[in-house]
Amino acid sequence: MVKRAARVRPRRAKPRYPRGVVMSVVAAVVVVLVALGVFLASRMLGGQAAAPETEPAHDVAVSGAGPGAQWQLPERRWEPMPPPDPASPLHGMQANDLNAQPPAALTGCAAPATVETIEGWEAAVRAQWECVHRSWVPTLERLGWSATAPTVQFFRGEGDDSECGYLEAPAFYCSAGDGSVHFGARHFDMARIWKLSVNEMVNHEYGHHLQNLAGVTAAKVALPWTIELERRAELQATCWSAAMTAHNASFTFGQAEYGAWLERLDSMRAGGVHGSRESMLHWGTRGLYAKTMNDCNTWVVPETHVT
Repeated sequence: MVKRAARVRPRRAKPRYPRGVVMSVVAAVVVVLVALGVFLASRMLGGQAAAPETEPAHDVAVSGAGPGAQWQLPERRWEPMPPPDPASPLHGMQANDLNAQPPAALTGCAAPATVETIEGWEAAVRAQWECVHRSWVPTLERLGWSATAPTVQFFRGEGDDSECGYLEAPAFYCSAGDGSVHFGARHFDMARIWKLSVNEMVNHEYGHHLQNLAGVTAAKVALPWTIELERRAELQATCWSAAMTAHNASFTFGQAEYGAWLERLDSMRAGGVHGSRESMLHWGTRGLYAKTMNDCNTWVVPETHVT
């Protein structure tokens, strides 16, 4: 989330953009998560108004194909992404070298689990962040981008100070310098009841770091602020979080995890920079099927697809 968004509450003069841009997590104000163990295993997303599905971008095998077969994502056919438009004011966000890359395979990460203590939560978040960054380093180096790891910080209250200013959110990313990511007590509450919470939140915030490295953030803040721009950025990070989750080798993403993932998306706060319920469900699900990072290119689709 850009610092000028309504949810940002600076306690000092607002910093100018060169000091960095703040990105909040899509679920900045999650009111509640479902009780532990409740999963929407039967929920399927289809025919969403946020993004019509017509021609297949690629085929996906159907779940449970044959005796003893490993569970696979339900079959979906996704509308191909439009190409970048050089005449569009969004072209600076649409086209970058990251688009052609596959989501990094997250290897060596800890298996997802709920946490019981603040100390355990901090250790889990830090370990996941380091694992995600380590998994992306080969791609970053191949692209000639900085492979310096952003700092990880924790706070106990509603918000935290950063080089980008003060922000209240469960977690947020600041693009100043080499970047920093901040996780707060509200995320700890989430991580106590959903085993994928640390994975989801870390992946989302790392998605904002990737936007920063790819030049998406700089191109965005060079334009006049609009809520649509912030919404596109947040939905892209949500989609990339799903893509990284689907490529996390530390656990098997099965029917129960799929149902819990959809329930998580359905419990997020809708509206504003977060997008409509339909948009969050669409992009948060599409990322699970992503073959390349461009499958989450929220900058090339019409505004009606990121409502």
